Amino acid sequence: MKRWILASLTVLMLWPASAAAQDEEAGPTWWVVFSEHVSPANSAAFEAASAEFNSVIKANAPADMVFYTLSGSETGYMYAVPMTGMEDFMKLNQQWMGMIEKIGWDKWEAMSAKSDPMVEYRETNFYVEMPDQSYHPEGFEESMGDQMLRHMDYLYPTAGMEDEFGDLMKEWVALYKENGIETGWTAYQAVTGEDLPMVVLITPAESTGDYYVMSDKVDEMLGDAGKQLMQKSVAMMRKFRHTDAWARPELSVVPDDM
Repeated sequence: MKRWILASLTVLMLWPASAAAQDEEAGPTWWVVFSEHVSPANSAAFEAASAEFNSVIKANAPADMVFYTLSGSETGYMYAVPMTGMEDFMKLNQQWMGMIEKIGWDKWEAMSAKSDPMVEYRETNFYVEMPDQSYHPEGFEESMGDQMLRHMDYLYPTAGMEDEFGDLMKEWVALYKENGIETGWTAYQAVTGEDLPMVVLITPAESTGDYYVMSDKVDEMLGDAGKQLMQKSVAMMRKFRHTDAWARPELSVVPDDM
């Protein structure tokens, strides 16, 4: 998170032309996700340094600054920033530079010196939210505050089958609606990365155990229709994997009215 301002110009050069073109039209929410990976041996010290950083950021952040923090053993620390498109991303650098000027560069660099040596590597990637491939039952957004786990399914469709896979996701949405499933997910299309195409499904839950109990219940409710659709899904994918991360509101910056 601390080096966003140094990475912005490099990331701008990697932004796909198709993404810039889509930004000109009203569309779904875009997300830029900055990740920092820390070895387990340094996790406690990094947590302490991050808490200090976040306290200073919250005290000096502009009113419209927003980022959501998640952390997990495989994901590292993820800082997700919502955007309407390229214009917002271009403003992000200015926003952070202005805040650091307010804090003072000497203090900022001193805090960075505590945490930066513990970061093994960093990543920056872009995603676009896919509302028509997401399933949000009634009360989904309201319940997320009580469900801190984020189960992440990474799906890798066969290249050239992106449209068909999108239609398949809509079939899943329809099947969940038909059966009145109370658990939902949000779908994100990866725009950058080393192994595209990729879709990420994020499902909130109270804990890892609760997620799998819920998953077994959903499988039972969907019955043979769910099994058949799963077989169809697997046939369209090169591979898939999953991991878990935890929402970290204490390390996030969200306006009070959000």
